[in-house]
Amino acid sequence: MVNHRYYNSMKRTVILSAIFMTALFGAGALSVDEAVELAKKNNVSVTRAQITLDAAKRTKNHSWNSISPTASVGATSSIPIDALSDSESNYTANMALSATLSLSLSTNLYTSMQSAKINYESGKLTFDDAVKSVELSVREAFYGLLYEKENIVLQEKNLEIAKNQYTSNLARYNQGRLSEIDVLSAEVNYKSKIPTVESARTTYLNDLDSFKQAVGLPTDEKIELEGSLDDLINLNEISLDSQNVQSSSIKLLEYKLAAAKNTVLEKRFSAFAPSLNASLNWRDQYWYMGYEGTAPDPTKTTSLTLSATIPLDGLLPWSVRNDAIDSAKDSAADLELQLENEKKNLKRTIDSSLRSIKQSQESIKYKQANVTLAQKTYDMTQEAYNRGAKDLLTLQNANTSLLNAQVSLKNETLTLIKAILNLENTIGVPFGTLGK
Repeated sequence: MVNHRYYNSMKRTVILSAIFMTALFGAGALSVDEAVELAKKNNVSVTRAQITLDAAKRTKNHSWNSISPTASVGATSSIPIDALSDSESNYTANMALSATLSLSLSTNLYTSMQSAKINYESGKLTFDDAVKSVELSVREAFYGLLYEKENIVLQEKNLEIAKNQYTSNLARYNQGRLSEIDVLSAEVNYKSKIPTVESARTTYLNDLDSFKQAVGLPTDEKIELEGSLDDLINLNEISLDSQNVQSSSIKLLEYKLAAAKNTVLEKRFSAFAPSLNASLNWRDQYWYMGYEGTAPDPTKTTSLTLSATIPLDGLLPWSVRNDAIDSAKDSAADLELQLENEKKNLKRTIDSSLRSIKQSQESIKYKQANVTLAQKTYDMTQEAYNRGAKDLLTLQNANTSLLNAQVSLKNETLTLIKAILNLENTIGVPFGTLGK
């Protein structure tokens, strides 16, 4: 009865193992940098940000078009109604050709061009942030998948050890050298680990499909991720001068402040600065006499009109335009406060991140030593168990301690990697810069 109790569990485990290995068999190798490049080409957020940036660039390039002259041409003709009903009546008809060219010049042209330039520079920053955000999420997902894959390896190894213990105890039981309770205990220990392995594989495959979608790959395409978390352990000291760091959040506020100051200037121009207008009109009119009479000579007229407008309500402290100036000044003052506060927040965030990285690095050193100790303890316990000096429970506990130490080290490594990635994103440096 004991020999066949685990048959169904073994069968299910073999099937799931085959599915998992099939998912990776023949798969194309994919590095993290290759995944990032795929995401940049295929990610919808990046494409949308590019469209917005192109529109801002077009606006900047054409921001001078308010001084572009307007031109129009026209033709008119008139004939009396009576002339249409009486062919012998006297009438006078005319036809005229006209053209107008006008030009307006305002001091707001300068502020309009400045506003378009600021919006474009801000748009470039927003686009870069969108690209970096996609890259950050792809890198975090990639390293998260590496962790899940390596966790599967550890869990499978743990399962294999439990299986070997059960098989060994079963053979010793059949030889009459071990009690049935020890065999049952080994069987329960073995079977209890099967769901853990199955769950880890399912989670990995589901997350891998999500990752493929994020980088623009078909979910049925077979890929295998390159790299190992062990190769990414970074224990080098990382230090920064937070006073000289210019993050995108600070740069964005600086652009907003520049735009607000430009708005103040625009409101002042609207309240106090004159505007100039020029208009050139040309008209050529021809006359026609019906039945009898002589048509007048054609008349041609050309006129040039120049005008200047100077607003006066800006001289009134309570006027709408003066209120608009004060409101624009308030907005600029508020942004200056936000900018100063953001610089303080950035320094606090950097200092906190550096402390977290340092703590994680120290924790990795401890956990590396713990894995070495747990491995040595398990090996010694295994040898003692084979001699009969240790019981099965002690061996199982040693194996569990080793697994926990290994998984804990992998998890702390992933934590460190993500902490460094987020700090690089915060300070706006290329990923992989810190700790080299």
